[in-house]
Amino acid sequence: MTRHLSSCIPKHLKPVKPKAKSQIQRFYHLLVKGVYLPGYWLHLKVAGDARLSDLDAFLREIWLECCGHLSAFSLGRTEIKMTRKIRHILEPGMELLHEYDFGSTTELIIKAVKQYDATMPKNEPIQILSQNEPPVVSCEVCGKFPAVEICAECQWDDRGWLCQGCAETHECGEEMMLPVVNSPRVGVCGYTG
Repeated sequence: MTRHLSSCIPKHLKPVKPKAKSQIQRFYHLLVKGVYLPGYWLHLKVAGDARLSDLDAFLREIWLECCGHLSAFSLGRTEIKMTRKIRHILEPGMELLHEYDFGSTTELIIKAVKQYDATMPKNEPIQILSQNEPPVVSCEVCGKFPAVEICAECQWDDRGWLCQGCAETHECGEEMMLPVVNSPRVGVCGYTG
């Protein structure tokens, strides 16, 4: 998908008219993926003037928010303030780490694939270009497809992903079940999508 978008995005950029040069803005093609679950990924178009707080809010809305946990961005070992603009931080090839929830942490790698100069709607500083299909996981008890629930207690013992039938009879009970969702935060804390 990265190769496809890298060749496709330039083909769809509108030519800039001389009068519109003042409206040109830098935007970035970012690849966001789970550090420990790389099968979950997003390709984003992000305005250079967007702040890290905008990206954090977007990631929370689409992938992470469950209980209002703290989050942070870092470059190497250096934490970066949420007020910083994307264009002041990223160059193509650079990677940021995003951490959400410092107890049961979900870590994301954000890679700047390319940058472009073009016009971009001000009311949409972040747009999804592409997203992974939800991985299909089998039930760890009976082997049937698909698993639709995760036992928050048993997921660490390789018996937490459950089909509907096994979830209904699982010994931990309904209160421990979380839905299978398309997010690297699947099965963590109170995340339900």
